Amino acid sequence: MSISGLDFNGSGLYLSPDQGNYLNSEGIVTAINFDGGWKCWGNRTGVYPSSTDVKDAFIPIRAMFNWLHNTLVLTWWQKVDYPLIRRQINSIVDSVNVWLNGLVGQEVILGGKCSFLEEENPATDLMDGIARFHIWWTPPSPARELEFITEYDPDNLATLFD
Repeated sequence: MSISGLDFNGSGLYLSPDQGNYLNSEGIVTAINFDGGWKCWGNRTGVYPSSTDVKDAFIPIRAMFNWLHNTLVLTWWQKVDYPLIRRQINSIVDSVNVWLNGLVGQEVILGGKCSFLEEENPATDLMDGIARFHIWWTPPSPARELEFITEYDPDNLATLFD
């Protein structure tokens, strides 16, 4: 297994898995030609290792945060300029929670909930037409490493005598 590609001069570049892993540890994604073709090797963003915040450090989680935010904006844009009343707030909270529960059922996310909190919505903001909805949610982390611990089990020698 090796990581290969082209350098800046167009010459062949070959990296060992350890070199590729080192680059990954610095937030640099490479590619690997292993078991059937090219694969992306690494899943960290360029902000890593200076930031280890999971929502910023992993490419798939950052993409999921962008997707969730964009979907919420596009879905609820139609309610901008509607009266800010309790029924609308409840409708948004309930609808977002139903949607999040559906994503959990599809195993797209591990969990999520939406709330409208008084401490995040001061009267001055509400008077100005600003409403904040707080969403807690968890997209799954990528399986960055899979380790298998193997051990010889002499107890299985007993099967020779059954």
